[in-house]
Amino acid sequence: MAEEQHIIIHATRSNTPKNFFKDFSKQTKFIHWKNATREISPKYDLLALWELINILKKYDNVDVIHLHSSKAGFLGRIAARVLGLQNKVVYTPHGVSFLRQDVSQTKQNIFIWLEKIGSWFGGATIACSKSEMNEFHKYRLPADYINNGITCKKSSITHFEDKKLCVGTIGRITSQKNPRLFNQIAKHFTNSPTIEFLWIGDGELRHELNASNIHISGWLTREEVAKHLDHVDIYLSTSLWEGLPLSVLQAMCAAKPLILSDCVGNRDLVIDDYNGKIFKEFNEAIKILEQMIKLQYRLFDYGRNSKKLLENKFLVKKMVNDYKNLYMSINPHINNKEQ
Repeated sequence: MAEEQHIIIHATRSNTPKNFFKDFSKQTKFIHWKNATREISPKYDLLALWELINILKKYDNVDVIHLHSSKAGFLGRIAARVLGLQNKVVYTPHGVSFLRQDVSQTKQNIFIWLEKIGSWFGGATIACSKSEMNEFHKYRLPADYINNGITCKKSSITHFEDKKLCVGTIGRITSQKNPRLFNQIAKHFTNSPTIEFLWIGDGELRHELNASNIHISGWLTREEVAKHLDHVDIYLSTSLWEGLPLSVLQAMCAAKPLILSDCVGNRDLVIDDYNGKIFKEFNEAIKILEQMIKLQYRLFDYGRNSKKLLENKFLVKKMVNDYKNLYMSINPHINNKEQ
């Protein structure tokens, strides 16, 4: 929605790209949210809340306040309520914190209660997939969903006959993406001359990808990621949790067959035996992969169907239209103008 005015109040991390603002329209204004941190910190969270309230006071004429991520969702809803702006709030968690599998059950329970407390302050919670919405409903938290979407350019569909298969994934090498399981699957095929593995990305758990048949690309530009993805024949996700993974949508745009772990977000992107398979554990993943190696003629159909599914449900045009309609329902006076 580059034609509209956007004010982005943002924090930064150690891996935040330099000059990221160049990817946005010239109308976009950026305000650095200095005290915001990813993890829970009573001191900095209170400072961040006070800072946010003071920022929003200066922009009380905005039409919609759209909060991205669990931390911004919690602090932003409190700040909006303090200022009487709660009816303008949309909150999209994009992988809500209570889904995290890298924390204790106690911490997960804290995240659930924080979401419940946040919901008391008002605003519309919009999950980025149906399965993420269902997780909110499990805890009687109100939520709707609008699917994530991407722009998909035309791409050729790979022919798989008589070639070594490349099984690949895209993402930071973090606990969320479960590199240990990816490595375990690759090790099972170490002595197979018909298959190799590719991790497109890098991260702090790179050392867990030590199987001899895995190549790690390292950090790449968007254009380089697309080129590496061209070499992938089967897209494998071992994620423990997601919202609705953009990396898998990229693979679908490139017409790749999918083998995805059975987690929130991934479940929305595979129709069984249409564009791939969902697996629950290691042995099932191995069995599916072995079947795909034997029946390579099915991969073309899976890949073509992945792209069809993407074009029907997960394009950015549909996502933007859905959000525009949501914004209009929140503030009927917008008249196609959003801030």
